[in-house]
Amino acid sequence: MWAIYVSIGIFVLFVAALLFVYLRQKSSTEIQPKDIDVLVDYVKAQKQEADEVARVKLLKKEEQKSKLETFKQTKEQLKEKLKSQIDQKEWKSLNAILSSADKGGVGIYIIFNQTKSKYYVGQAKQINARIRKHFDVPDLARDFLMGDQIHVKFLTANELDDAYRLDHIEKTGIEIFNADKSGYNKTVGNL
Repeated sequence: MWAIYVSIGIFVLFVAALLFVYLRQKSSTEIQPKDIDVLVDYVKAQKQEADEVARVKLLKKEEQKSKLETFKQTKEQLKEKLKSQIDQKEWKSLNAILSSADKGGVGIYIIFNQTKSKYYVGQAKQINARIRKHFDVPDLARDFLMGDQIHVKFLTANELDDAYRLDHIEKTGIEIFNADKSGYNKTVGNL
C-alpha cells in the first residue's frame, strides 16, 4: 500500500515541478490567476483519481483476504461434507464420459487414474465438456492412451452446498486428493 502513496507523492511532485517551470517561463506580468487555478485544479483531480485507484486496490485486496479467511475457517467442515458426498458417488468410466454427447452441468469433478493412483480435481460450467478438454493435457492423455484405468466422479452445483463457492470446493478437493503434489493438478486451486 505504501508503494501507491509513494507513487502518488512522486506524481504530485512532478506536476508541481511542471507548474514551477511553466510559471518561470512566463514573465511576472503575464501570469494570470486563472492559469494557476487551472493547474491547481488539474493537480487536485489527478490526486483524487490516484486516491480512488488506491482505494479500489485496497478494497480488492481486503475482499481477497476475506475470501481466504472464510475458506480457512470453514475448510475442515467443507472437507468432511465433500468427502461424504464424493464417497456416495459412483466412479464412471472415462470412456463413457468421452463418448457421451452430454456437456454436463456446473460443478466439480475428480479424474482418478487408478493405475497410477493420481488425481485431478477441477471445476467447470459444463463438466463433461471440460473433462474432454483435459485430453489436451499431455500427462493425462498419455496415461489414458497407454491404457491406464481412468475414472471420473463429479458433483453438480445442485448437489453442492450453496454456502461455499466452487473455488473453495475445488481447492478443498485438491487438498483431499493431494492432487497438486502427487496428481495432475499444477496449482492448489483458485481463491
